[in-house]
Amino acid sequence: MFKRWVWAVCFVLIVTWALPGAVFGLSRDRWTNEKPYGVFFNSYDPNFYTGFAPRVQERERIKIHMGKGNQVRVRMILSDKAIDNYLPDQVARHDLYQEVIDKKVIKLTSNLSWETYHQKVMDEKLHDLAKKKGEMDEKAWRDLNLATMDKLVPGRLYHIQKDFTKMADTFAQLLKNSPKPGSLQGKLNLINDFFPHRIFLHELTPSQDAAFGELVDLAKSGDMAAFRSKAEPFFGSITDGIYTVKNGKLDYYEFTTIYPAGTYDKTTTHNGQVMPMYTTTGIWTLIPRKHGKGIVGMVDYISSAGYYGMMPMLPYQYGGGIAYNAIHNPGISCWIGGHHLLPKSWRKVTAGSRSGKPYNRVAITSRGPVSHGCTRLNPGHLTEFREMLPSTSQDMEGIMHYRSPSHTYDVFDLKGDGNDQVMGVQYYIAFRHTKSRVAQQIWAQNNRKDFYTWLYGKDLNFAPLGEASFDEVYDYKFKKRKALQGKKYENLKLYEAPYEPEYLQFYVIKGVNKLSKKGMDFNRELRRVGYGHEIDRKKLLLE
Repeated sequence: MFKRWVWAVCFVLIVTWALPGAVFGLSRDRWTNEKPYGVFFNSYDPNFYTGFAPRVQERERIKIHMGKGNQVRVRMILSDKAIDNYLPDQVARHDLYQEVIDKKVIKLTSNLSWETYHQKVMDEKLHDLAKKKGEMDEKAWRDLNLATMDKLVPGRLYHIQKDFTKMADTFAQLLKNSPKPGSLQGKLNLINDFFPHRIFLHELTPSQDAAFGELVDLAKSGDMAAFRSKAEPFFGSITDGIYTVKNGKLDYYEFTTIYPAGTYDKTTTHNGQVMPMYTTTGIWTLIPRKHGKGIVGMVDYISSAGYYGMMPMLPYQYGGGIAYNAIHNPGISCWIGGHHLLPKSWRKVTAGSRSGKPYNRVAITSRGPVSHGCTRLNPGHLTEFREMLPSTSQDMEGIMHYRSPSHTYDVFDLKGDGNDQVMGVQYYIAFRHTKSRVAQQIWAQNNRKDFYTWLYGKDLNFAPLGEASFDEVYDYKFKKRKALQGKKYENLKLYEAPYEPEYLQFYVIKGVNKLSKKGMDFNRELRRVGYGHEIDRKKLLLE
């Protein structure tokens, strides 16, 4: 009997160990890949962004996606205003930082990111470039802004060009060959294929429904002239007019960024495979925080709790009481000295240290189950993400946030050329922490192969960077905000976006408590430079 019991226990342990991503895979081993990630710092001070991402002030042009693999993809469809104001915005932001530093309103702490950023602005002669606006025609000025953006934030700007007439004809053929849809879901499936991966229509207004019905009838009758004349206004209606169509051509620019993300601290199982669980799925929008311990009433709420890093928390779901699910920083930092998970070499990191000495802390997010329900980003990524969004809380309200079921992937074609890929990112850290927010266990070793074996399990055919692939995956779709399994794809490559460097500078405000209303207002206002927004100099203690 004893032998039989021992064998049963051993069998359970062997099977459990073999399950990709199983809870029992958690380990207290030290990470062996010594490449530093995250932000090294000393104290939870306020901070500002020191990179060059563009700001987009129109909420309808910003789309946030999260699919299996624990990454957040931010796609911004750049308006003419966003492009034409790129250089002036960069200069205005730099000069505001310079002013509060020179006037000793703030004192820089922890790191030297400001100095690196300032030198880059000088080396690229951004002030001289911004002055060219009055010397150039409209096209030359636009081209200069785009070229500078592509140089300063390489690999994230995409020029999307398509023959819209051909798109309309393809759509007509799809409608002609498909049974006339009777359900909302059937209609949405067809409409979203007008511009795959860039339309996620989840409901229809009566006028849109009527216009679609007319397009179906025209397609089936073969009246292509009438179909084309009505296809363009319908396309504009279902996309809020964010895509530029001129003379039968679709021609615009997108700025796309992919960040590693932490999700709910639990796994789930689909088709026998264990994976991180997504509890909040479907379509959500950014909302103002109306309840909380601090100063409420805005989307870019800043918590007084130190571990939130004096950074904005961007809510998308109210949880009752003072609880919200939000996009925020890691919610944890690791004391470096003696930490049992961190590579020992991290104790000696001094790169960019203002004192020249090793840092006390490092903030890294877990690309896996870790949170109470929120979506966690690395500190520099959150800081950059906030920089890309509209200046004011009011203009951030309603930004679309698409969250997939746990098992469905973010399938996308970055260049708009039909080369569908599964979205991912080169970041291989996932851990759990204690209730006191101390990183305690790792989900997998922090190398690409071990991490992907845990994260993707049997779905992924592991191969060198750029060659890894999936035999079969499903994307996601939505119906009245509910997330559903979408299309099936075969033999798709994994796109592994580079891990974006994290750009932020820590500071303290002279004579002002960072947790006071005056301190919070200063922190928030310093992040709001952008076209169409007049900076409140009183809040920045400049008047």
